[in-house]
Formats: sequence, C-alpha cells, structure tokens
Amino acid sequence: MNQQLIDEEHEPFLRSTAEQPNTDEVLKRPTAWQLAVAFKNFLVNNPILLGTFCLQFLNYIAKHMTEVPMIKLFEQAICNRYYENIEKITPFVGPNVDERHCKIPPIQDELAGLTGLKFAFDALPGLLTALYYGSIADRLGRRLVLALCCVGNICALLWILFVCYSDLGLPVKLVWASSAFLCIGGSQRVAKGMNFTVVADSTEISHRTRYMYILAGIPHVTTLIAPPVSGALMRIRTWVPFVVAVSAYLLGLTVLALMPESLNHDAMPKSPLLGPADTVVDPEVDEVAPSRPEQLPQSIHDRLPGPSPQRKEWWRDLVTLLHMPGLPFCYFLYFSKPVAMIAKAFVYQYASYNFHWGLSTTTWLRFSQAGGSTIATIVVLPLLHSVLNRRGLQAQRLDLNVIRISLFVAMIGFILLQFSFHGWMLLSALFVCGLSEGEEPALQGLTTSLIDRAYHARLFTSLTVVEILAKLVGGPLMGKLFAIGKTDGQGSKGVCFSVSAIILFILFMIALLQKPKR
Repeated sequence: MNQQLIDEEHEPFLRSTAEQPNTDEVLKRPTAWQLAVAFKNFLVNNPILLGTFCLQFLNYIAKHMTEVPMIKLFEQAICNRYYENIEKITPFVGPNVDERHCKIPPIQDELAGLTGLKFAFDALPGLLTALYYGSIADRLGRRLVLALCCVGNICALLWILFVCYSDLGLPVKLVWASSAFLCIGGSQRVAKGMNFTVVADSTEISHRTRYMYILAGIPHVTTLIAPPVSGALMRIRTWVPFVVAVSAYLLGLTVLALMPESLNHDAMPKSPLLGPADTVVDPEVDEVAPSRPEQLPQSIHDRLPGPSPQRKEWWRDLVTLLHMPGLPFCYFLYFSKPVAMIAKAFVYQYASYNFHWGLSTTTWLRFSQAGGSTIATIVVLPLLHSVLNRRGLQAQRLDLNVIRISLFVAMIGFILLQFSFHGWMLLSALFVCGLSEGEEPALQGLTTSLIDRAYHARLFTSLTVVEILAKLVGGPLMGKLFAIGKTDGQGSKGVCFSVSAIILFILFMIALLQKPKR
C-alpha cells in the first residue's frame, strides 16, 4: 500500500506527449463541441484546402448557373434575328421576346447546331493547352493557372453577352469565338485538374483521397443548388445568372489572392518518382516505409529531370510517365470509364421517348443521380476512408478496393437502366450510378501515390486531356448505340446502357487483377 502511494505521488501531473490521448480518438466522440473544435482547427490549419474547396464550389456554381440560361439566351438571340431579318416583325424584337414564337423548326434547328458545335469548341482549349498549363503550374505555381482559368471564363461569358445583346446585329454564331477566350487558363477542365493538384500537394498519401472525395462531391452539391436558383433568376432576366457566374469567378480570384501557394519550390525532386516525403508499402511486411527513389532504374532518372524554368519538353515527360509501374492502368481506366459513363447523358432523352415524359419532368433524374453522388462522395466514402485508415489499412489498397466496388456498382446501375420499364426504376438506377462516382477521386488518390508531388500538375492536366478524348470518342459512339430501335418508329432499345455495363464489367475484372504495389 505504501509503495502504491509513493508511486502515485511521483507520477507527473501532466503526462508526456507520448502519453497524451490521441487526437483522432478524441475526435471520435460524437459531440457537437468536438465537431465545432475540429471544424475550427480545419479552418485555421488548412487555408490551402479551404481555399481549394471554395474555388471548386465557385467554379461549378458558375458553370451550372449558366447551363440552361445559355441555351435560352442563344434561342432568344436566334429568334430575334429570325423575325428581324426574315419576317421584319418588329414587335417580337427585344430581350423579352415571347418564347412561344421561337418554337419553330428553323429556329430550333439552328439552335441545336449552334449549341452542339459550341460544346465541341469549348473542349478544344482544354485538349490543346492542358499539358502546357500543367508544365507552367509545375514551374510557376498552381495559383497562376487557376487565376488564368477564372479570367478566361469571365471573358468568355462577357463575349457571349456582348454578341447576344449587341445592337450591332452581330451573327449569333460569333458566340463560338468565346471558346478562344478559354485558351486563357485552359478552360474549367484544367481548373478542375488544378484543384485536385493542390489537394494532392497539401495532403499526405494516407489522408489524400479523403479530401479528394469531398472535392469531387462539390460539383454534385452545386448540381442540386444551382439549377433551381438559376431558374428563379431567369424569371427576372435571362442575363442575371450570367452576372452571378461572373461574380463567382471574381470571388474566386479574391480567394486565390488570399490562398497560399501549394507548390514547394524548395523540394524539387530529380525525377517524378516518389520522393522521400512520400511513402510506399513493403509487400513483405505490409507496413509503411520511406521510399528510396535512388534504388529505382537510373535510366528513368536520366530521362526525366526535375522541372525547371528552362525545361519545356513536357511531351517527352508524359510519354515516360506511361512507362512507370501502375500508371498505364490508371490512364486506361481514366479513359475507359468516362466512355461508358457518358451513356447517362442519354437517359433524359430515353425517358422522354420511352415513357413519354416532358423534358421538364426529366429534371428529377438529374436530382436522383446528384443525390447518390453527393451521398457517396461527401458522406459515405470520406467516413469509410477515415475509419479504415485509422485501423491501419494502407492507402493504395483502400483506393484500389474503392475503385473495384465503384466499377461494380456502376455496372449494376447500367443493368438496371437497361431493364427499367417504369419511371421509378430509372430514378433508382441513376441513384445507383451516382453512388459509383467515388471511383474518380479514388483513382486520383491511387495515381498520385505513384508519383512525386512536384509533378502532380502535369499528371492531372494529362488526365484532363485523356478525359476530353474519352468524351469525344464516347459521345458519338453512345449516340449511335442509343439510336438503335428509333428508326423503327419505336422507342430506343437502350443498347448503349448494355454496352456500358459490358465495358464496366471488363474494367472491374481488370481492376481485380491489380495489386496495391509500385
């Protein structure tokens, strides 16, 4: 007894740092106070992540805010010029033209051609300049490229407003020239890749994918918010959503001015292989250990010198990256899955043809898909990643398993789409497809774990090019498959959904054969 009292007296009042309770264990307590403290610490200690999330939100609010108003603005401008130049009916000329007078074949045909080519032209700046801006970001910083993206988008929107509302009688087809302004920064697709680059720069491998889930979920949240707000603003004036979008981009420039730069110029590696700050898993002991890039093939080091202001041969760098272990699988998946997933874009027309829905009714389909995507990327996957990561599951293995599960879920979703015979089945199938959206951030987390962070910008911008190419290939392909059956005067047979399910099954089997090692 006396010995016990003596031990208690000599016990220090304050425990050492090693004996302090783990912060993660404290944060496990589901109390409002702990959540408030955690949120406060996040705001104070992670200004780069906070700024990136804000930028992602502002960029996609601006994008979704102008999608429908842009179509309406084009229709309005075409309608004005049609009645002014052909029929010379002046009462219909003006910003408040009656929409009923625009629902005639000549106007609608021109509108379809105008918007179709506009979307194609908007993809070209990202395709042509993404790799260049990735090289710029690796040398001069990520904020510069993000700022240029905001400026390019602002100029493009202002040009569209100028052409459509100008009293000079400009041809409406001049709105195609707005795509040229997107070469400033490379368009919103480059901005998206750059935001993921900043997250990869600012986080360790073990926690990186968790934040990428949140970043990937923000566009789905804006899909739920922006369309209703945009619809309400359009009732005031068609140009009001454009003002909101421009304001969002200007606010994004303010965020960039206050946000620290994530590129660390003092830690430039000699190769894009994993640097000492990153970690890999030893397959023998299955535990995290520092990587040793100097033990890897010397030829790769010679062919891939570190980024510098004089180095501009980024094409050669990207070709060499494809020879790195694991990256060919990531690039292949990044191309193949969007080809399959683009079939979702035809669900709205499928519902209109086969179930005789009005196009306004198909809005619920978008909400169903966005709801599933939001739940998966904002709630389920970040929590699951956090729990499993605390239990010691290695990051690469966790990301690979999420990729496998997401591919399987997407395959099930497209099978349900193929066999849907009622509206509620379409809603359920799209909700399931939305749950598979965690594949992209998981794949990005896996990809960045294979390469040094100083090369993240070039990596993500190259993935942007791959994604654009996938959409350019997948769009026409799925369109042809969707048209099967319509030539007989019946509804579409939904062949594109079956083909997507087959593609996803093949990708799922390939993913099963992959192992979480470098």
